[in-house]
Amino acid sequence: MTEKEIPTTNADLEQQRMADLAEIGDVDLAQFVPGTFGCHEAMHTTSLMLDMTDDHLLQHPAILGDPEFYRLAGEVHEALFALYQAIGEKHLAD
Repeated sequence: MTEKEIPTTNADLEQQRMADLAEIGDVDLAQFVPGTFGCHEAMHTTSLMLDMTDDHLLQHPAILGDPEFYRLAGEVHEALFALYQAIGEKHLAD
């Protein structure tokens, strides 16, 4: 498995986002804006990944046994929770 380089600046992040968007091809983004089923699907997927991170990473003996692993898994969990909240805030706003 190769590690995808994580952009470190906002400009680099936006450049990477645009490259990833171009890579997925011709997608009607209007089907994925907040309030649509596509956005709800992203929120649901985030929820599943959040649960999996809690159930399968944070509770795994290999993770629990190593402070660095536990810290990193916790950061993933926190980031997924923040993403879930951000999607929900926009998706469910009316």
